[in-house]
Amino acid sequence: MDTLSGFNMPKIINFGPVSVKSGQDFNIQTNGESAIWLQTTGNTNSVVVKFDEKSLKPFCKDNLLTCNIPKEFYQKPGEHKIYLKDESTGLTSNVVIFTVI
Repeated sequence: MDTLSGFNMPKIINFGPVSVKSGQDFNIQTNGESAIWLQTTGNTNSVVVKFDEKSLKPFCKDNLLTCNIPKEFYQKPGEHKIYLKDESTGLTSNVVIFTVI
């Protein structure tokens, strides 16, 4: 695991879905919202998912995060940057790309 000054660096190992069709809901949760999942390392209680710089609070279970995605992010084609940020240390993870086709 990567560390910096004794702190674990958050890291995205895998995520999904990697791409979705514009305007179509996906991975629908019980509350009716669409969600992504992220397999990660270096999670803490202060980690948020950054989706095009918007902070989204994830649901966390071990090294698996799930995060509801607002409809505005998948209404039209494009690419979106996703990364993790530990708000207590300021450390950030690698960036992955979520594609809307």
